[in-house]
Amino acid sequence: MRPAARILLVLVLVAAIAPAVASACPLCKDAKSDTDYPGGTASLPKGFYYSILLMVSAPFAVVGGLGLKIFLARRRVASAGAALPAPSPATPPGLLPHSRGARP
Repeated sequence: MRPAARILLVLVLVAAIAPAVASACPLCKDAKSDTDYPGGTASLPKGFYYSILLMVSAPFAVVGGLGLKIFLARRRVASAGAALPAPSPATPPGLLPHSRGARP
């Protein structure tokens, strides 16, 4: 049997066995069992669900916010560079804004 096929077989077996072996944390397990009888705390599992969604989405919101800030800053710099007046022909190249000419 080739090594790739062997690895694939092990992954399939682990995927088939893992749900039977894994169990919920005790708090989630108790919350689910409380919903079985009348007057139970049926909203507790929903609360866990939404808190997990919040925790998972927080890093994406932070990275997206930083990306937006960088994008807006770059766009602001680009629009400010386009608004600069054209230099007169008598201006030496080293004195132009944003020039990479030789130093005087």
